[in-house]
Amino acid sequence: MKKMLFVVMAVLLAFSPLFAAGQQEQAAGPVTLNVLFYSPELAEQYNDMVAAYKAETGVTLDITVLQTDYRSVLTSRLNSGDVPDIFMSSAYADNSTYKDYVYDLTNEDFIKKIEPSALQGVTVDGKVLGYPFLVQSHSFIYNKKVFADNGITTLPKTLADFEAVSKKLQANGVQPFATGFKEFWVLPQTAWQAIANVPAENYGGYENFVAKLNAGELKFKDIPQMSQVFDLLDLIKKYGGPKPNESDFNDQTSSLATGKVAMIHQGNWAEDSIRKTNPEVEIGFLVGPTGNNAATAGIMFDSNQTIRIAKDGKNLDAALDWLRWLTTSEYGRNWIPGKVKQLSPIIGAAAPDSQIAKETSALLASGTPGYPWFYQMFPTGTEQQLGAILQGYCAGITNRAQTLDALDSAYAKIAKAAQ
Repeated sequence: MKKMLFVVMAVLLAFSPLFAAGQQEQAAGPVTLNVLFYSPELAEQYNDMVAAYKAETGVTLDITVLQTDYRSVLTSRLNSGDVPDIFMSSAYADNSTYKDYVYDLTNEDFIKKIEPSALQGVTVDGKVLGYPFLVQSHSFIYNKKVFADNGITTLPKTLADFEAVSKKLQANGVQPFATGFKEFWVLPQTAWQAIANVPAENYGGYENFVAKLNAGELKFKDIPQMSQVFDLLDLIKKYGGPKPNESDFNDQTSSLATGKVAMIHQGNWAEDSIRKTNPEVEIGFLVGPTGNNAATAGIMFDSNQTIRIAKDGKNLDAALDWLRWLTTSEYGRNWIPGKVKQLSPIIGAAAPDSQIAKETSALLASGTPGYPWFYQMFPTGTEQQLGAILQGYCAGITNRAQTLDALDSAYAKIAKAAQ
C-alpha cells in the first residue's frame, strides 16, 4: 500500500509542472490587448483590423478611440498607472514625453521592414521609441469640378493667387473655403505651413529653430514671417462663410464633397470622409502658400502619427506580436493602403488607390517642396494650447499683437514645464 502510494505521488509530482501550466493557461484565458487610439474617422478601419487579427490569432484588441480629449485621457491613465498596452501619440517631441513608458523597438526584426525616412521622427539617440503608423500629407484640398465649372485652370500657389481665386468663386456664388476653425488642430496645421520654409532659410534648420524657441532665445513676435500666418488665416476667414469658427471637420469634408465649397485645408486622411459623402467626387491637392513666393509653396509631408508599446505592460510580447503581424502579414501589409487608403511606411507596400496620395506623390516628384511636420517638435501640449489661441484670433477676440504675446507666453510655460 505504501509502495503504491509512493508511485502515485511520484507520477503526480512528475506531471505537476504541466498541470500547473495548464491551470495557469486556463486561468489566463485568451489575451486581450488594451489599446488607446485617436483618429475616430478611422473607426471602421480599426474595427476591420481588429476582426481580422482575432480571426487569425484569437487575440482581442480592445480599442478605445478618442479625439479632442485624447491627450488628457492618456495623461490621466499614465499618471494613475493604468497604462494601455498600446497607445498612439505624435512623433518628435512626444518621444521625450513618453520615454519612461515606451518599449525600445530598435532590435525588433519587423523594424527593418520600415522605410528609414519614416523612422526619423521616432528615433532618439539611435533608439527607435515608436512605430510609424502612417505617412501623411496636408495642405489645401480642392473640388476639381468646382474649379472647372468656374473657369479656374491655373492652380494658386501664392497668397495673392488664393485671393484671386477666392474672389472669382465668391463672385460666382460659390463659397471658397470651409474653415474647420472649430477644430483646434486645424489651426496649427494651417498656420505653421505658412512659415514652413522659414526655419531652414533663416534659423539654421528645424531642430535649431525649435531649440531657440524652447530656450526663449526666439519668440514668435520676433519672426517677421508670422505675418504670413495671419494673412492666410484672415483670407480663409474672409472667404469661409458667415460663421467660420463653427465649421468643423465634418462640415469641411461634406461641404467639399457636395461642391458647396471649393477648398479646405486638410490632409489625406480626409479623403475617405469626403468620398463617403460623394463617391464620384474628384479632388486635387494644392500647395500651401508661404506668403507670395511661389518657389517655396509646398505641402507638409511626414510620418507623425505613432504607435507606442508599453514597456512594462503585462501583455508586452502579445503587443509586439501584433506589430509584427501588422508589418509582415498579407492583411497587415495591405491594411493601410487598402483599407485606410493612405501611404504606408512599410518597405514595398502597395500604393493606395487614393486621389490625394497619388497627387502627393506627383507633387513631390515634380520638385514641389515637401516640408516636415516641424511643429510636432514643439513641446507636448503646444498643439492644443496654441491652437486655442489661434481660434481666439479667428473669432476676433485678439488682434495680431495680442495673439503673438499669447503664443509666446503659452509656449514659454509649456517649454519650461517640459525641461
